[in-house]
Amino acid sequence: MKRLKLGLLAGFAMIFSCNPKMSPDSYWSNQRWVLTEMKEAPVQQSGTRRDAFLEFMPADKKIAGNAGCNRISGGYTLENKNRIKFGEVISTKMACQDMAFETTFLSLLNEVNRFEQQNTTLILKDDKKILLKFEQRNSGR
Repeated sequence: MKRLKLGLLAGFAMIFSCNPKMSPDSYWSNQRWVLTEMKEAPVQQSGTRRDAFLEFMPADKKIAGNAGCNRISGGYTLENKNRIKFGEVISTKMACQDMAFETTFLSLLNEVNRFEQQNTTLILKDDKKILLKFEQRNSGR
């Protein structure tokens, strides 16, 4: 009986002392990442659902969001430390007043190969060049 208790105690100690390394994107779920800067220029916020944003679904390695007018979705992969690559991003095809903004946003997303997270800010880069900055907001899901 004593051996059984010691074995159970050792097993629990191993289980609870192990802290598996979480993938960085596991902290991105259930959040809306609102675009605040594009090519180091501030992005005007309206506070509406039309603001450009991304939402990550780490279990499926998918994104969804808004590019400023049209809804977008796609996939992404994480490679090594701080490396991210977005797959083909698809969007709805509504005609919008500021299509240049949306086109630039989607083009820059395609150039991203690195990320950096600083507290509630997610920075997407092309190597060392900052392309896009997002601020974390609760998604309200």
